[in-house]
Amino acid sequence: MATNTSLANLKAIVIGAGFGGLSSAIELARRSASVRVFESVPDMSRQGMDQATLDCDVIQIGANATRLMKPWGNVLEQVTKISSMPKIMSILDQNGKVWLDQDLHTEFDGYPNAYGKRGAIQRALYDHAIALGVEVNFNAPVVDIFEDEKSAGVVLKGGSRHEADLVIAADGVRGQSRKHVVGVADRPQKSGFAVFRSWFSLDNLLDDPLTASIAQSKEPLFKIWIGDNVHAILTTNTAVRGVTCFVTHKDVSDISEDWNNPGDPDEMLSYVQGWDPVLLAIIKHVPRDCLIDYKLLWRDPVRKWVSDNGRVCLVGDSSHPHLATSGTGAAQALEDAATIGTLLEKMGDDRDIPLAFRAFEKLRYERTSLTQRMGWETRHVWHQTDWEAVSKNPDSIRLPQPRWLLGSDASEYAAEQFDAVISHLKYGTPFASENIPEGHVHQDWNMETMLEFEDKKANDAFYQSRGE
Repeated sequence: MATNTSLANLKAIVIGAGFGGLSSAIELARRSASVRVFESVPDMSRQGMDQATLDCDVIQIGANATRLMKPWGNVLEQVTKISSMPKIMSILDQNGKVWLDQDLHTEFDGYPNAYGKRGAIQRALYDHAIALGVEVNFNAPVVDIFEDEKSAGVVLKGGSRHEADLVIAADGVRGQSRKHVVGVADRPQKSGFAVFRSWFSLDNLLDDPLTASIAQSKEPLFKIWIGDNVHAILTTNTAVRGVTCFVTHKDVSDISEDWNNPGDPDEMLSYVQGWDPVLLAIIKHVPRDCLIDYKLLWRDPVRKWVSDNGRVCLVGDSSHPHLATSGTGAAQALEDAATIGTLLEKMGDDRDIPLAFRAFEKLRYERTSLTQRMGWETRHVWHQTDWEAVSKNPDSIRLPQPRWLLGSDASEYAAEQFDAVISHLKYGTPFASENIPEGHVHQDWNMETMLEFEDKKANDAFYQSRGE
């Protein structure tokens, strides 16, 4: 039960029961709002929460997100218990030579940088949302959104209409909500890459001399092999005796992004033929029913997250889809949720929803544009590696883990910046984002900008997100 009553009598609709949708529902419901979630899939297994094919994934929940879970009952405790916090990330070339053992932050300010099973973490969020009284409706695809100056709502397949004070659209990169907000149907584009993703038991690696040491390690492991237009990732989770193996590769197929495309281990192997024998041995032990072939779709950063009437806003992948190499897609969705909840609470009895949503957009856009770009830039560094430069400076291929990202508290930031951003929106007073690197000057960009460098090396001036 919620003890904070600041949003009592507020009625909210959330589209989507992924990380962005569930987090938004929690942030509103814990302040006593009445929240209904409409999810198109028929049950939780389609959201990656079963124990079979769709549980073939690990997700990083950085300290900037785990700190936001602190008010969420025992969610943080559950997430910590089932996650690993690796201390070292080893970056290897395709032959298995280690070029960098990068120290990783296991925590920031006492909050863990957690690597956990996507389905189990999402289940923890779902269970907490239900405990707060959130109504989650499955098999309820939204086909239209409507609003006026006083309310907003959705139309479901079948024609039923549901109305509330506001709508938060968290229906992902393939969702339809963006058309309502932006005004044009910008279809998701292929990023040009796909990733084989798997999660299986460490015990599968015990009987192979090449992989036994991985299964026997007391410490969680994090290894990345990088080559031309391909990289492979291994992570282990000693808390639950699990291992993940990913291979990201070029992709020209027309298959849409879907958690349910089964993967073929032989095809996965074909992208890394001749690579490190340890990596090949790991892939040979991937169970076929624990492998998915995930096609990466993309939408360009969009400045408009809030509808014309101001009662519908986009969150998470609906507004700012991230590549996995950013390591912060889910965390940014949680930051969205915390920002919205804090701003609506700070509005007090006035509860100007359109103004709160516009403030949310202003506080978040430049930060998420940069974290989105981080994913592209990190992948580019790994796929177009300048090995001569690496031999002189191995840190050039590191995974970014800056304080401006992991040490940030979105809820505190929204509260601290509330007066300034409201004044900016109402009266045009100056406002500068402070949740980005000091001295960073925002530049708009799109996928075309990134693809210009996809098959060639870039100079240091190209990279904007790799500073600490």
